[in-house]
Amino acid sequence: MMRLAFNTARLVVLLLLSQAALATPQQLLTDLQHMRLAATNAVTNFYMFSGLDADSKYERRIDQSMKRFEESLTSALQLASINGMGDSIASINVDWKKLSELMTINRNDMLKQGYPNVRLVDEMGRKSMEIVNKASAAYSTLEQSSGIKPSPIVQKARDLALLMEEITSQYAARGTTNLGQVFMGNYSRTLTEMAEDFQQQLTELEGMVKSQKTEVLMGSVKSKWRFMEERIKNYNENTVPFLVVSYNDRIIEHLEELESMFQ
Repeated sequence: MMRLAFNTARLVVLLLLSQAALATPQQLLTDLQHMRLAATNAVTNFYMFSGLDADSKYERRIDQSMKRFEESLTSALQLASINGMGDSIASINVDWKKLSELMTINRNDMLKQGYPNVRLVDEMGRKSMEIVNKASAAYSTLEQSSGIKPSPIVQKARDLALLMEEITSQYAARGTTNLGQVFMGNYSRTLTEMAEDFQQQLTELEGMVKSQKTEVLMGSVKSKWRFMEERIKNYNENTVPFLVVSYNDRIIEHLEELESMFQ
């Protein structure tokens, strides 16, 4: 009887250890995804903040994005060494400190003199993209080294969420300032090209999750995307960045909800 109890306890411990070993890289992958989204979103909100005369709504949104990044970075730093990713996460941390410094300077310039330094805003945008690229590289490295990959549905939802943030950031840069062309130099593709890619991947995702339980959720994503797609294709005629940013938030929420269903 005691031997049976001992073996049962040992099995439980081994099971818990096994689950912890799997959860660690999965959590780090999630942290890296959240950092990619938050770094992009923070800069998007600054474009809105600067283009709309230091609107306090977007100043609060900047703070929220920065906080989300900090929370994910804190978690990633705790998990980095366990997963052999210490150098990669440390490098992202260094870049984040620089981006935070630039964000503070640019926000202060807006509040004190009513306009930011174009060079520093451009540098901030490029630093954000550098963080996204490093986080993406770390994401791929961790997948290969751990042998643990998100399901195809989860990965597609994450790819779409990041692409959605990048589209919105470019749209906001162009739609809120006549200096948008400077800031848009951070992106290698046009809005139209990115929109076409999003539509293609969204169609692929729809085929992957086609079921009754996802019908309402995917319907909401598609209806919001149709609104955004029309504005993106006609951004020279009628730019509505505040609406695009709002719809971006909802689409990201829906994609993350879908992700949690298949996690």
